[in-house]
Order: sequence, then C-alpha cells, then structure tokens
Amino acid sequence: MSIGSEGAPVRRMRVRWYWWVLGFAAVLSTAAGAFFSASTVAAAQNMPRTVVARYLDALVHGNAREAMALGGIHAGKGDVLLDQKAYATATDRIASYTLSSPVTRKGVTTVVATVQQGDRPYQRSFRVVRAGGLPFLPLWKLAPVTPDTVEVEADGPSGLVFTVGGKTPKVEDRIAKLRALPGSYPVEFARASGDYSVKSGVAVSHGVGSVITPTVFAAEISDSGAAAAKAAVESWLDTCLATQESAPANCPFYVQAPVTPGVQMSDIHWSLVTRPEVDVLYGAWYDGGWDVQGRNGSVTATATLTRTSDGASAQVTTEEIPFQYSGTVTFTGDGAVFTPLFDDGSAQG
Repeated sequence: MSIGSEGAPVRRMRVRWYWWVLGFAAVLSTAAGAFFSASTVAAAQNMPRTVVARYLDALVHGNAREAMALGGIHAGKGDVLLDQKAYATATDRIASYTLSSPVTRKGVTTVVATVQQGDRPYQRSFRVVRAGGLPFLPLWKLAPVTPDTVEVEADGPSGLVFTVGGKTPKVEDRIAKLRALPGSYPVEFARASGDYSVKSGVAVSHGVGSVITPTVFAAEISDSGAAAAKAAVESWLDTCLATQESAPANCPFYVQAPVTPGVQMSDIHWSLVTRPEVDVLYGAWYDGGWDVQGRNGSVTATATLTRTSDGASAQVTTEEIPFQYSGTVTFTGDGAVFTPLFDDGSAQG
C-alpha cells in the first residue's frame, strides 16, 4: 500500500514537465517566426541597395566585365572603351561611394549613390526593377545602366592618329565620341611629322545628364615647322611680286588703274622695297592652322601708260605702297601651305 501511494506524485510531475516543454517550444517558434519575419522585411528593403552596391564594387575593384554584366551594358562594334583592358588603363576611377535608402515613386524604384571619383564627389541615380521572388521577398536587379561618354577632339592637320585607353577609335570630323565606364582615359598621339606634334594627356568621362564637352588636343608647331611655315609665306609673297597684274589675286598689295579717259596701263612690274618679317605665332593649332602675320612691308609698281589717241607712252613708278598680311599655315603631304586672310578673317580668293 505504501509503495502504491507514493507513485501518484511522480506521474503528476511528469505531466507538468511535458506541458512546460510544449509551452517553451511554442514561445521559441513564435520568437523565431517573428525574427524571420523581421529579417525577411529587412532583406527585402535592403535588396535594391545591394544590387547597386555590387555594380559599384565591381567598378571600384576594376572589374569591367562584372560591372557591365550587372549593369546590362553591352559593347557594340565601336565601343572600344567598354573593355577590361581599356578600363585597366583608366585613372580617377570610382574610389568609394555611399548609398541612400531606396525610394519608390509611381512604381519606379531608385537608389541614389554619392560617388567619390578622383577629387570630385557627385551623385548618380540608379533604377532597380523586380526580377521575380516572392510577394513578401521580391528579388531585384539593376535596370540597364547608361555608360559615361568620352569625347576627344584632335585639332591639327588632317591625318592625326591617336589612341584612347590603348584603343584606336573611330573619328568623325576630328572628334571621337566613345561610351565608357567612369574614369579618365589616356590619350596618346602618334608623331606623324617633325613639323608639329600633339602632347598626350587624359580624357575624362562624363556621366549621363551632364554637359559633355570634348577634351581638345591641339597640335603645336615645332622649330622646323615654323621654318617651313616662313618659307611657305616667302614663296607666296615672291609669287605675288612676280605677277604683272595691278591687283594680283590673294596678294596684299595693288595699284589702281589711271582714271584719265583714253589712258591705258600695261607692263606692270612689282619691286619689293621692304620685306616684312614673317612672324609665326607659336602655340596650339586654332581654327584651321597656325596664325602667321607680316607687318611694315612696302613695294613699288612700275608700269607703262599709253595714250590711246596717238599711242604715246611713258614709264611711271609709284611711290612706296605699304602693305601687311596675316593668315594661317597648315601642313599637307606637299609640305607647309599658307592661306592669306582678309581683315575680317575670311580667306582671300
């Protein structure tokens, strides 16, 4: 009897422990569910920032292929800078960034990044779109990213050859316009002549929405080029002096025919009194060539005047006629070519 009477409390104790275990398990399930729910919401909210961060991280680490894949950027035939090798040559690439929280307006979700590139910070907006997932946990991806633009303008004689990022671009009207990932790309010019050269440098990319101005590389004339330019000008002036016209075309001097009725002028000869010093304005190519000018020149003209009524004639010589000129010099396959200009800047002809 005594043994049987002591067994009942033991069973009650076991029953109580069973309910305690069930209760504790229920509390754990509730807490885990709440934690999972909160984590799911947080992950869903941060996913747009994550996909933008992956794209920018690829740029920071110099991985052009990954960045282009994440940004939906596809290189076309002329996109010589959208290339891993070209991007490896770029300096002032994106070094760091911070991301704002995603913002959704009218069904469009964007993330704004504050980017540090070289010594300049700027903001850029990225659009993200849903790419499947669950209603409470959507997946996201970047909408196609518009690449930056690099423009290089080569000012100089025709035939200048250059590379951007180690690649030879297509050039139209002296300008190469290229899509590129953010950065500054090296520009190298081949030396085509001893008469002039173009210094190498860098061309900075411009983001979408910014004002795009070409990076201009202007040819500079050399000492030998300046000597050739002066020789071309002297040759032009000598050609003018050799004419037998009262107003030779493309020349800086002329003499008026007599206004007396019945008198004709013929056999005109020009004589140089003072030859102007040819001044080649050293510096960069501008608006079609290098500026050249000559000042304080003078000539005389000798001509025969004939009276038509009886054929009587006389030789006359003018007083000194002062002249000056200006123009531009460029170089072709035939050497230096001088083009004189009017005072208003238009070519003479």
